[in-house]
Amino acid sequence: MKRTSYEKDSNGEYAELFLNVRDFIKICIGNDAKEKHCENITTLYSKEGGFCYIKVKENYIHIGWFRGRYINDKYNFLFGKGKTIRGQKVHKLDKITRDSIKYYVNETSMFLFRHNALKKL
Repeated sequence: MKRTSYEKDSNGEYAELFLNVRDFIKICIGNDAKEKHCENITTLYSKEGGFCYIKVKENYIHIGWFRGRYINDKYNFLFGKGKTIRGQKVHKLDKITRDSIKYYVNETSMFLFRHNALKKL
């Protein structure tokens, strides 16, 4: 049986940073934060929808924000040209990185709230 990305990432060279970033994102999402372990990524979501995925890359933690295209990127940390996902590189979980993650989680929450409200109309 193949190991999940979570099993690989949480036991590798960057395991401590990976787990700290994962735990911090879950705290920011709140009590209904859930995660799904797939072969290639670990996904974080709530009942409102998906927030992001996390994965260890060469020398950093990659956060793929599912609604990154719709986030006002006041930190200028997001990169990528996908239809909706934008990435964030995390080399250390310092204050500015924690502040940006809180902000991106909050922006995603607001997007999901508006998106889900419109679907109900």
